[in-house]
Amino acid sequence: MVFPKTNQATILKNLGFSTLNSMQETAIATTSSTPNTLLLAPTGSGKTVAYLLSVLPKIASKSGVQVLILAPTRELVLQIENVLKLMKTNFKVNACYGGHPFGVERKNFSTPPTLLVGTPGRIEDHIKRKTFDPTGITQLVFDEFDKSLEFGFSKQMESIVKEIPKPKGRLFVSATKAIEVPDYLNTDDLHTLDFLKEKEGTLTLSQHVTPIDEKVAGLLELLTSLGPKKNTIVFSNHREACDRICDHLDDKELIYSIFHGGLEQAQRELELLKFRNGSSQILIATDIAARGIDIPELDCVIHYQMPREEATFTHRNGRTARMKSSGMSILIRTTTEALPSYIDEVPMFKISPNETLTDPEWRTFYIGKGKKDKVNKMDLVGFFLQFDFLSKTDLGLIEVKDFSSYIAIKRNKSKRVLKAVQGLKIKKKKAKIAFAK
Repeated sequence: MVFPKTNQATILKNLGFSTLNSMQETAIATTSSTPNTLLLAPTGSGKTVAYLLSVLPKIASKSGVQVLILAPTRELVLQIENVLKLMKTNFKVNACYGGHPFGVERKNFSTPPTLLVGTPGRIEDHIKRKTFDPTGITQLVFDEFDKSLEFGFSKQMESIVKEIPKPKGRLFVSATKAIEVPDYLNTDDLHTLDFLKEKEGTLTLSQHVTPIDEKVAGLLELLTSLGPKKNTIVFSNHREACDRICDHLDDKELIYSIFHGGLEQAQRELELLKFRNGSSQILIATDIAARGIDIPELDCVIHYQMPREEATFTHRNGRTARMKSSGMSILIRTTTEALPSYIDEVPMFKISPNETLTDPEWRTFYIGKGKKDKVNKMDLVGFFLQFDFLSKTDLGLIEVKDFSSYIAIKRNKSKRVLKAVQGLKIKKKKAKIAFAK
């Protein structure tokens, strides 16, 4: 017997969808009768919604963890958790990942969740410390499974699987075919659903050639040519290159976000948040941003440095032209650089040097109270709308975390807001309110 929870139509409405796409419909129908499935679909095709709608009907009327979703990165864990919250199913969800206080996670298990999302290392740690009982898990999902293997999580996943005696279903999800399922998963009856050739978006590929040693100047020229209000990721192969680009953008007083493995987890989350809510429209990143992060629809991907592998190039481009939308992919190279062997000659990108970059429409505020302080989104909306110079349209994306919250407010009113909030309380509690940095 399944819980009488929110039906699929209501979930889609909560997500802002009217219908499912063909991949999602097929995946849901297939996994309902097939215990072990490998779902291959391109980035941006809606895989997360597909597998969540596949496992939710299989939840039984009993307490304890029943669904375990393993993901290779903290960002992907948070993205999956957010989708589940948007669905409003009433099932409790816990998210566990490195960099998040272990004590907070352990306390969250005081009432066991129905769905558990986490990175392999952190989930293995919880199991070893007996934070929760894994024996009631019936559904296992391995999101970005190939990436988990690439990151060296195979031993952790093997350790986790050994503690789950009788899973009724295992779903492997990937955006690439480069998968060899380890023997310990015992998937001789694995059924494959391959939708990798069904990407519906339109991608325009072009290049921008600059004189030797002028790549950074060429990037700035390219960004100004794209004009304002273009969401763009600039990919580099190394974090050092990201830092060099950012130094140059600082000199030009341009607003951007940065994302690479050298940043502390809290800063990485904040940088993505600002890009997601429109407080910055340029993201300077290494290839950890090519997959498994929650970012808005992109207008353009710029390859500041070309990846060595074609698969990486494909994943980068997968951040734009998603589903039925269109997008651009632009390569920056010097006159001495050759195109990689996996790319044929592509046309030049036409530069429009008269364009100027304006500051983003939004600015992010930090509020030093969160879910653990009983503060929610509606509390923040009410707090900021007490000012007669603000309307609902001046408030953007709100994200409430355990001990802090973030809200995007129209940049042209942000300084006035900052002055007005000083010394005020939220739900009768003092809270630091400042521009997020």
